[in-house]
Amino acid sequence: KVVESCGVTVIKDQEVNDEEQIAFSERFGELEISIGTNNKKENNPYLKPQISRISNVNISNNKLIPVDDHKVVFDRGNNWWHTDSSFKVIPAKISILSAREIPKEGGGTEFVDARHALETWNRKPRKYSIEQINNDIAEHSIVYSRMRNTGDIFNKKFKKDMPYVRQRLIRTHPYTKRNAFYAGSHCSHIIGWELEEGRKLIHEINEWIVNSGEIARHKWSHGEIIIWDNRRILHRGTGYNESMYRRIMHRTTVAGDKPSCEEEVILY
Repeated sequence: KVVESCGVTVIKDQEVNDEEQIAFSERFGELEISIGTNNKKENNPYLKPQISRISNVNISNNKLIPVDDHKVVFDRGNNWWHTDSSFKVIPAKISILSAREIPKEGGGTEFVDARHALETWNRKPRKYSIEQINNDIAEHSIVYSRMRNTGDIFNKKFKKDMPYVRQRLIRTHPYTKRNAFYAGSHCSHIIGWELEEGRKLIHEINEWIVNSGEIARHKWSHGEIIIWDNRRILHRGTGYNESMYRRIMHRTTVAGDKPSCEEEVILY
């Protein structure tokens, strides 16, 4: 329950391989399979399908990948605030990220708690109160988010395989019983709302999540593992010189228990 209570947990001085990380991660629940087309086992025999590799280093030859390569561009999209796998019908519960190799400069990760934003939302004049939007459903898409921050990088098959999915705009955490906004860069629009009006609200929510709370800025050390709760935490990478430095991070992601639309929201 430490992860659910704290939101973000840092474990230092860990030298783990993929098998060990997977075994550790499975203690938290069933693991997702990576969506990365370069990460799937049938396309990449070097990497297990439960591992998402966020890196600019070619796993087969250990050389830097060109900065305009699809893989590097795709990973660059992680530099926008998001919650992992909100673009899946059953969104992620917990992410576990291990630092295998870190750059000399940059390459950090920032975290912010979306609960504080919700709990302070009504303290400012708002067009919509929490009570007015607590039952709203939004649609999320990684194609939408990457289109906005990295460009049109997906082929037709990927777009077909990754349609918009529905998520609650507000979620009640099953353990802490506290409410949090569930938005981030994958959040596109609100069902039943005029498109631009819904997107204005999503933008306002995302801005308030970042500006209302304290951002935890983490500078990685080799061998660290960070575990965070995607049901309340948004995160982003800080970027680094991809043409000069190497960065290898391996993530395992614990799947949620059910679609967020099936969850009950109780305003405390």
